[in-house]
Amino acid sequence: MHQIQINLHNSRLMRLGIAISTLFLAAMISGCFENYGRLKRNPEVTKAFKTNQVEQSYKYYYYGRSNQPYVIVGIDREYHMKSFMWREVDHSGDKFAEMIYWIWEDILYAPYYEKGAEILDPQGEKVGLWYSPIWWAAIRFHEDNRIEIMPDTGGSGGSVR
Repeated sequence: MHQIQINLHNSRLMRLGIAISTLFLAAMISGCFENYGRLKRNPEVTKAFKTNQVEQSYKYYYYGRSNQPYVIVGIDREYHMKSFMWREVDHSGDKFAEMIYWIWEDILYAPYYEKGAEILDPQGEKVGLWYSPIWWAAIRFHEDNRIEIMPDTGGSGGSVR
């Protein structure tokens, strides 16, 4: 009988330990993602880029080569991007339309899927546009309305050359 009581006590302690560990891990993980936005694929955004009918009030940036960019984004003017890897581009010129036409494609990125997406902030509000065959990106928001965008260009989806 004494052995059964000890096993029952150990079992309760183990369950309590697992529950506390799970809560602690969940709190840590949720804290890591609190300032991150996401991409939400939208065929209307793809259409807007292909017809060069993008949001006029956004500032546009590209990542990659100017003659074949990997990603083109439009960001609400309330936000700004300070980065050496992103370059601003005028969305009203011929260069912008040419960049959209020559957007980088890699067979591993499934080029036949929609390339357009909305950029959402941590609360799910639209703050920008995304055009690329790359499906994923880390989008971090800072307190000073600065956005950091790091496209996933490595691993299983191909690599930036």
